[in-house]
Amino acid sequence: MADASSTSAPTGGFDPAPPRREFGYSPFLPLLLLVVAAVVWPAFQCYQLVMEKQGLATLHTNQTKQFEDAGKLRTQLDNLARETAILADKGNPGAKLIVGELAKRGVTINPNAPPATAPNTPADKAAK
Repeated sequence: MADASSTSAPTGGFDPAPPRREFGYSPFLPLLLLVVAAVVWPAFQCYQLVMEKQGLATLHTNQTKQFEDAGKLRTQLDNLARETAILADKGNPGAKLIVGELAKRGVTINPNAPPATAPNTPADKAAK
């Protein structure tokens, strides 16, 4: 039999555990999160900007009709005021009263102005 003092095996027949290597934190997870955030955030911003652009385009389209209608109404009101001022100049008492009340409120009417036409709309400008 061999001498117990000459063998390197510990008593009990177990091999000693290999020395443990101290691991620090792996940089994989933080770098993965950083890369994912660097890709996802601009993609999200791009999506938001596209949605906002579509919303603004829809809003512009919806307001174009209202803008055209407002221009037509203004033209009609200017023509009505011009014709009323012409009647007042000819001596119509009702027209004189209307022109006088408008003057009190700061509205001036030029009876010599040519009849107004509808203002240029964005659609008209695009067609030219």
